[in-house]
Amino acid sequence: MKKITIAIDGFSSCGKSTMAKDLAKEVGYIYIDSGAMYRAVTLYSIENNILDGDNINVDKLRKEMGNICITFHFNPETGRPDTYLNNVNVESKIRTMTVSSKVSLISALDFVREAMVAQQQAMGEKKGIVMDGRDIGTTVFPNAELKIFVTASAEIRAKRRFEELKAKGETANFEEILNNVKQRDYIDQHREISPLRKADDAILLDNSEMSIEQQRTWLLEQFQKKINETL
Repeated sequence: MKKITIAIDGFSSCGKSTMAKDLAKEVGYIYIDSGAMYRAVTLYSIENNILDGDNINVDKLRKEMGNICITFHFNPETGRPDTYLNNVNVESKIRTMTVSSKVSLISALDFVREAMVAQQQAMGEKKGIVMDGRDIGTTVFPNAELKIFVTASAEIRAKRRFEELKAKGETANFEEILNNVKQRDYIDQHREISPLRKADDAILLDNSEMSIEQQRTWLLEQFQKKINETL
């Protein structure tokens, strides 16, 4: 069967990664979390004194980009890939609020995006992949056969993030998370390099009132339609 490229874009905390991982597993494709790559660069910047508050030592980060190696390795316990930064598993570290509140600043840098896009495009050369992020259907894979753009209200997304953090036993403040969601939305949509926007040929999915199972069914339907079109 002919393989295609699936690009899933959308706002933060929409559950893009969960649906992309599940879809990839269901259809036997490789999943790549582009957002995790930017989170890993953000974590590296924090741990190496490149990022202090909202201040970025841009020159230092530019020089350090060659030392940042991001890979994904399958975790048999979760059935999903974990993110590795320079051969160290950082899957949990990159999901904290500390990283979440700074990742939009790092991802807005042109040289960071260029480096990550180059790595992502190399990963997708053979097709048969599902990748989610902010600019997959517009910049990374503009010729992807199936493009999905996911959205939900800021309040719904903040609630999901709040519950996710609480489930992990982490301290969480709903208002702080809501403000972070809105701030990230603004930065993502207004950055100069690859701003977040729906590709003209992307299918819009508002999952505000949808369960994970409903999303799964809907995504499989879109996948099958596209596969049938390519036969």
